Amino acid sequence: MKERILWLVVGIVVVVGLAGCLPGSTPMPDPTPTFWPTAVVPEKPTYRVERGTVVDSLEFTARVAPVHEEELYFRTDGRVLEVYVERDDAVRTGERLAELDVEALHRQLARAELDLESARTDLAGAEVDRADDLSRARLNLELQHVALERLQDQDAQRDLAVVNAELEAAQVSLARAQANYDRVAHAADIALRPEAMALQDATLAYQRAKAARDQAVRDGERDWALRSYDLATQQIQVDLAQLEVERLEEGVDPRLAQMVAKAELALDDLQAQITDTLILAPFDGQISALSTAAGKAVEGFRPVMVIADPSELKVSAELEPDEMRKLSEGQAATVVPIEHPGQQLKATISLLPYPYGSGGSAVGLEDDDQSTHLEVDWRGLELEAGDLVRAVVVLEQKEDALWLPPAAIRTFEGRKFVVIQAGAGQQQIDVTLGIESEDRVQILEGLEEGQVVLGR
Repeated sequence: MKERILWLVVGIVVVVGLAGCLPGSTPMPDPTPTFWPTAVVPEKPTYRVERGTVVDSLEFTARVAPVHEEELYFRTDGRVLEVYVERDDAVRTGERLAELDVEALHRQLARAELDLESARTDLAGAEVDRADDLSRARLNLELQHVALERLQDQDAQRDLAVVNAELEAAQVSLARAQANYDRVAHAADIALRPEAMALQDATLAYQRAKAARDQAVRDGERDWALRSYDLATQQIQVDLAQLEVERLEEGVDPRLAQMVAKAELALDDLQAQITDTLILAPFDGQISALSTAAGKAVEGFRPVMVIADPSELKVSAELEPDEMRKLSEGQAATVVPIEHPGQQLKATISLLPYPYGSGGSAVGLEDDDQSTHLEVDWRGLELEAGDLVRAVVVLEQKEDALWLPPAAIRTFEGRKFVVIQAGAGQQQIDVTLGIESEDRVQILEGLEEGQVVLGR
């Protein structure tokens, strides 16, 4: 069927073509030629070398922030029990701002407090008992010293010396009585004479003294061993009493103090764990950001709020290293608050982070503050933390300098040149550049004022 239709169409075309060739038929007009417009070659832009001021500056956005600002976080994972502040609330140093749900820790803390109280009670009781025992021990030591001195006073040699002296006195008396008796011994009534009576008495006294001396010698020899034993035993009693005093003076059983110290450490550890579940205000300030609420799960050391002291503000910016290399501390700047675009404030680069300035830290030490700080003359203008400013630092400026726009300068393999029209052709001229900014490039050598440069 398709082939029949195709042959039919071909036949019609052939008939029509033949009809145009038959005699008397009207010839078809020649087709009208199509004219294409000539392509317009765009003219290249031209730039005139001018004389004026060329300024190279660095512009960046900075943020007004409190001088004292700190991110706050819990030091352990957990679920928030309560948040006691809201954003913009004023807080005082040490004020509790939020806490985690740690009921089990609080129970352990209560037990630890009881254990510590019990250990301290035991130690205090032992101290009281020791004081009493020490008083008694010191009294006992005094008594033992007295007993020792009493034994030492009982000197057998001293007693023997007494009876020897009495014996010598009796001998002297006997000798005198004997001499008196011998002078009258020839008398007929000698037995009745007093000299005979005196001799008899002296003889009896001598015999008694000699017997006493002999008994003292025998008693001394017998008691010497017993007395030496008593003295040695009493000296031991004194030594024992002294040792007891010294022991008690050293203090109570050190294990009791160790139990108190152990209980204190356990309590401190639990208190530290609970402190890690609290957020306390580190200084007087205002809550500037808050990102948690009761019931939320939090991760340890992940900031959940920010506290700031709004009474003292600073201006800081986070710059790239190549930008900071262009700056120096003490460099002048101009600051325009975005909220007050008509105000231009004088400023100074007050601090650059290490190694670009004196801020930050030395190599090998960490420092979180890596921002660039500006000191601004506010001129009574009141800004708030979080406001943005546009800072402009003039890096270099040249008056009465030749300049071209950057688009007029061409570069090829490190070569700087421009193209000028030279008759029917073009000429490349090498140029030496000076200050380069976004809109003007200083021409040091190669061109003169008024020359026209072809752009690309």
